[in-house]
Formats: sequence, C-alpha cells, structure tokens
Amino acid sequence: MTLKLTDVVLTYPDGDRVLTALDHVDLAVAPGEFTAVVGPSGSGKSSLLAVAATLIRPASGTVSVAGTDVTDAGQAARTRIRRDHIGIVFQQPNLLPALTALDQLLVMAHLTGARPAAAAPRARELLHAVGLAGKEGRRPHQLSGGERQRVNIARALMNAPGVLLV
Repeated sequence: MTLKLTDVVLTYPDGDRVLTALDHVDLAVAPGEFTAVVGPSGSGKSSLLAVAATLIRPASGTVSVAGTDVTDAGQAARTRIRRDHIGIVFQQPNLLPALTALDQLLVMAHLTGARPAAAAPRARELLHAVGLAGKEGRRPHQLSGGERQRVNIARALMNAPGVLLV
C-alpha cells in the first residue's frame, strides 16, 4: 500500500506569527519500502508523521493512503483509514492501565469487529515476537518501560496495517 504526501504545508500559530512546520513536503513510500526521516529536534519529523497518520490536516497539499486522498476526509473517514490501513507506534505507549498486555492488542482487533477468541492467537503471536511471551496477563504498571513500548509495537501491528509509522 502506498503512502503519498504531495506539496504538504503545515503551519501552527505562534503568538502573533505563524510557524511553518512542513514546507511543501513531497513523500512517497511504496509497499515494502522502508523510509527513515531524520533531523534535529524541531525539524518537523513528528509533524510529518502526524500528517501522514491523518491525525492532523495540512494547511495545503494532499495526503493519500492506499490510493485514496484523505486530506479533506471527515473525522470518521480518517479514523477508518487509520484503523484499517495505518499502524502507529507513538513515542509514549499510552497503554490503558486497566488492561493486560494481551487485552491491549485485543482492543485493536475489536475495533475492526473481530471476536476476541479469533484474534487472541495473533495477539499472542505478536507478543511472543516482541519478546513478551509469558507476560500477556501483565498490566502496564507491571511492565518495564521497554516492555510497555514493545506492547505498543505489537498493538500497532495487530490489524496487519499496510503502513507502519514509528
């Protein structure tokens, strides 16, 4: 699945002036392709990911996911695109404190209408793949920071997204 940003401009109000975080950015990532965005703090990396993830709209330009222009899509449509096509690994895991590691993943499957019993084998497989076999029943406060981040990674992969943003 292709992710494409074309001539994207993103601005933020900053007091009595406007800060340009993204200045006519073009980016195309093809299926199977790995792209790293690097730069100093404040250079727009997180802003770029937020626009690519459809979390925020650019001031101008277009964002398309899987060939669909989502730039002007409504909140529900952007949410559906994220749920069905985009996995996001946030800097902070933001795990739900009352849920176990396994349940964190099952919530993602539930959002697509999958039944927990059907989704549990994949969830366990992903937790095993990130080194958390045997810790499926632990809650976030029972995991180290690195383990919480690995749950975050597994959660982003749960619905087999076509695009993974980290």
